Amino acid sequence: MALEDLEVSVGGTSFKGIYLAILLSFGSTLGGGIYASAGFFNRLDTLESSVGDATSRADVIEARFNELKESQNTRLQEYQVSISNMRQQLEDNDVAGLSSSLSELGANLEAILRQQQNLINLPDRVAAVEKSNSETVLSVDGKIKALESVEIRMNRLQRDVDDIWRALDAAYLGK
Repeated sequence: MALEDLEVSVGGTSFKGIYLAILLSFGSTLGGGIYASAGFFNRLDTLESSVGDATSRADVIEARFNELKESQNTRLQEYQVSISNMRQQLEDNDVAGLSSSLSELGANLEAILRQQQNLINLPDRVAAVEKSNSETVLSVDGKIKALESVEIRMNRLQRDVDDIWRALDAAYLGK
């Protein structure tokens, strides 16, 4: 018995076997497409949350960087004022009090040198934060481009599904 000869009667309506086979294959294809679309949208949601997380982390890093920059600028100004005051004191002191002033100055200069060492390391830390921030921006841009590519593919898939429906409608109405 061939598939063309098979006939199924449901509620008084007869269906040929070949139509049932076509309907079954179309239904399984449609179900597979829906399953794949659901998986795709799940991945798309995951990518969106990743982009959001990366953006918020970039904002936090930028805020921290600005705070660090401001605090270091304030400290630098304080050191400059301190050095200026020490210079003025040296000019105001006479030769008799020079020995004690020199020892105090030596201690102050050592403290200044230690603080300058901290300031020397500051550009390296600032550069590292800027590099991290630029890498984060590049990563976010890459994610956005990937999302745009996904949107283009989804539009193409939607167009294909619409074309299939139109073809099926035309095939059904043509009989």
